[in-house]
Amino acid sequence: MSYSILEDNELMDKVRLSDERAFDEIYRRYWRKLYALSLYHLRDSNAAEDIVQEIFVSLWASRERSEIKHLYTYLATATKYSIFHYFAQPARNTDSLEELHTLAADHSTADTRFLEEEIRREIDRLPEKCRLVFRYSREEGLANKIISEKLNISTKAVEKHMTRALRQLRVQFKHMLMSLLF
Repeated sequence: MSYSILEDNELMDKVRLSDERAFDEIYRRYWRKLYALSLYHLRDSNAAEDIVQEIFVSLWASRERSEIKHLYTYLATATKYSIFHYFAQPARNTDSLEELHTLAADHSTADTRFLEEEIRREIDRLPEKCRLVFRYSREEGLANKIISEKLNISTKAVEKHMTRALRQLRVQFKHMLMSLLF
């Protein structure tokens, strides 16, 4: 039997029964697309490969309890959330939240609205000074010196509030994304 002629739902039925050939066909069918999606956003081929590998490992590991209706949509969404998780890691550049926002803009309107609402909610949960500094910096594009003058605080205090805001947002998004993935 040629697995290449099977529909995604037929392949998933076989994968649920631990059919490795069906899984190999899914991998062959979608690896390149998921890699391209990851590479586009990450601009790091090693990280992109790692994310795609993790998606397929997760698919295989959860195969018996998986009720996936639209395979490519599921895989692309899992990839997207893995990319968000990648940017949310504390070791990432402080511009990662902007990259998250850019990534959100590349996806469907429903996904974008959901992500924008979540970002907005998390920003609103920040302590007042952190929230003000974050909004002045990221939403209005003001320099730290101008923010410090506007809020009558030192530029070091602006940096401290910005660091705190970014750290808190990363932690919140990490928790949110992990709960969405699992």
